[in-house]
Amino acid sequence: MANYEKIVALRPEMADFFRNRRNIGVRGDVLTYGLNISTDSFSTDSAGFRHSVFQGQTLALADCVRSARYGIVLGASNVFGFGVAGNENSLASLLGERFGFPFANAAMPGANSRNLHSLLVGLIAGAPTRPAVVVHSTGGDLANFCESSFADPIFGSPNRAQLKWLKNRDARADPKVNFPRMLAFSALWTAAIATVCRVYGVQLVLIHQSTFFEKTKPTKLEVECGLGELFDDSQELQFANHRKYDQPYYESRKSFADSRGIPLAGWGMTDEFTFIDEFHCDRDGVRLMSQAVGDKVEPLLQASAPSEEAQLASETP
Repeated sequence: MANYEKIVALRPEMADFFRNRRNIGVRGDVLTYGLNISTDSFSTDSAGFRHSVFQGQTLALADCVRSARYGIVLGASNVFGFGVAGNENSLASLLGERFGFPFANAAMPGANSRNLHSLLVGLIAGAPTRPAVVVHSTGGDLANFCESSFADPIFGSPNRAQLKWLKNRDARADPKVNFPRMLAFSALWTAAIATVCRVYGVQLVLIHQSTFFEKTKPTKLEVECGLGELFDDSQELQFANHRKYDQPYYESRKSFADSRGIPLAGWGMTDEFTFIDEFHCDRDGVRLMSQAVGDKVEPLLQASAPSEEAQLASETP
């Protein structure tokens, strides 16, 4: 894996993220980021979600979903913005800046589409109004599979806490057998998220947020930081899984999006993204992704503007 000593030397803000990397909580069977973290590089709210910044204000997830108009960005650590200093530089904040209403950063470590479906249902149920748009990254489905080689077509792959338990018992899995199960899992729960959005009249955009492993032209900095190199024997199968299964997973996700008419942002842009480590874009990469996502969101919001105005009018006392 990436040479984190070199990364911290070149990107000093990464120290804040590393110091809090293991500051993980548990909500049921789901991992969460630490609560009320406050560093120079990032902060989290009382539920462990990274703050968004909108019009100079620092907003908790709960603040965002209580807004008259808001969006939700669902995902794992890549959506959280691991390694990207400044809450204002997260994907959620950049989308808020572009569209003039806040976006909640609804990211959890290693979150998969099943976890995020539950989170989305809970957020909509508890919010005064429905979101204008949901942006969903399915990267956690793939990452958890590649790290564990396990997958169940309904429940997915184990999270890191569960994987540690399996490793302590020397449990092994065949990724070739489990890959189709992971595809079925990801399609099932992404479809469930799409159903929730359709029922509530919410626009949906999917993210094609690839990893360093698909880059054909790494930057000098990425090479210098050792991205893609093995620094631990445990990474051998994980990296091999990414190199073997990432592209067929992406093709499956694109087919899913195309068949349902759901916009997929970022397709064909892998070599344009720049990475901190194998799985997380740097600030420039996140900004590029925000532009790609925004370009898919904009026509959806324009098309839905009359119905949204009618809804807001009906909800005004």
